Amino acid sequence: MRIDSFIAENAIKNPHQIALEEGKNTISYDCLDEEIKRIASPMMEFGNCRFAVLAEPGIQYIEMLMAVYKSDNIAIPLPIELAMFSLERILDTANINNIIVTDAQYSRLSEAFFDRFGTVIIVSEDNSVNILRKEVIKENNNPHLRLVLYTSGTTGTPKGVMLSDRNMVANAESIINILGISPADKAAMVISPHHAYGNSIINSHLVAGGSICLGSMNFMGSVFSMMESGISMFYGVPSTYRLLLRYPEKFRDAFTNIRLAATAGGAIDATIVENLKNSNPDVRVMPMYGQTEATARLAYLPSEDVDEFVDTIGKAIPGVTLDVFDSGGRSVEPDNRGELVARGDNIMLGYLDDEFATEKKIINGWMYTGDLAQKLPNGYFRLLGRKDDIIKIGDHRVNPRELEKYIKDNNDVSGVFVVPVSHELLGNAISLMVMPGSGTDVDSIFSFCRENLPGYLCPLEVLCIDQLPLSENGKISNRSIIEGYQNVKNSM
Repeated sequence: MRIDSFIAENAIKNPHQIALEEGKNTISYDCLDEEIKRIASPMMEFGNCRFAVLAEPGIQYIEMLMAVYKSDNIAIPLPIELAMFSLERILDTANINNIIVTDAQYSRLSEAFFDRFGTVIIVSEDNSVNILRKEVIKENNNPHLRLVLYTSGTTGTPKGVMLSDRNMVANAESIINILGISPADKAAMVISPHHAYGNSIINSHLVAGGSICLGSMNFMGSVFSMMESGISMFYGVPSTYRLLLRYPEKFRDAFTNIRLAATAGGAIDATIVENLKNSNPDVRVMPMYGQTEATARLAYLPSEDVDEFVDTIGKAIPGVTLDVFDSGGRSVEPDNRGELVARGDNIMLGYLDDEFATEKKIINGWMYTGDLAQKLPNGYFRLLGRKDDIIKIGDHRVNPRELEKYIKDNNDVSGVFVVPVSHELLGNAISLMVMPGSGTDVDSIFSFCRENLPGYLCPLEVLCIDQLPLSENGKISNRSIIEGYQNVKNSM
């Protein structure tokens, strides 16, 4: 089944149930199903063709996405928060002839942007559909392909992750299982729906027949109001919770009736967990781990183990098998290190138009995540950093995440970020960016490093920063850390 088919089923079983909310606007399952059919109508004669979807986050975006599914075509969402050159890189890579776009986004971009498309379908604010031009060209796509999500668009070569109906439904059903999502649940989603995590939230709640309240983190007041509107489940990345917890009293008042706080998109620390539980002792905190290539999620940490094992990603979600392999592709014993691998029905079909990258990512049925990990005796997994993030300094290979943790745990700072910088003799050296605590002293950090680290790990400089080095997706990565460092240096 496709995701839109579950919406149609829910429209029959529970037609007046609210499916989506956005501000003061709501739409029931029966009305949502009708809008999807209407928007899908001009795309029906294509069949298995690629359609870019360009729409601002909200109810209309979900309607348009599901309409592409309903018409038996392939959706390629374009995140509107990306810069123009990033969007164009995706389009140049994806070979897309067709686009469905909101009137607002069509007006925002130049006509020249749309000249590349043979088909342009514009959806107005009232959901009326205008076919600007239409060119039906037969395409030779994977017959199982339904959705393409791009993992990168700012630097490097963007990769289109190919997902099937089976991928999306399998992952949605696993998430429904571990979170206990029911039609009675109303979820708050304040992260981008264009990316894997947001897409997973949409799928799981619409399959379960629940409700989704759509918003953003642009205005804190509206987020707190949303949380107080009958929300039972709240989703965010770690930075989402950090921002909200800057207003402890408002957060505590709004968080009172939320039964589950889920997080993904990066490691959550013990301080956030403690603050969440202090705000609502009855809340279940559920950290999750995943990748776009796995239709979002691979592992979860059961809420009852969050306090003891918050430094792990927990165990595989239902339907997924996780393991740790050495460099020879052999499973390692507990406590040994290697690369985290996964297999299951949620693992992608491959990368769009890139067989070479696909063959490097999926080997003998296992997807290689690129994350270094350790398998614990209890079956949980601990991440040790990205394989690609390893820094070579002279003859030494350094895991920046381990170094960051060691420095943070032994100094009065709220965050530490290791930055690889060029060095004439060693090839690379490191600088540090730190988010200061109440008693941070840069000289003390230098002294600690000199006394406790080998010379090649002593930082060339320590820079204080006042915000997290986040990527456009709200994540912290080696790339975002380097970009953050360059921004700081350019402003000095």
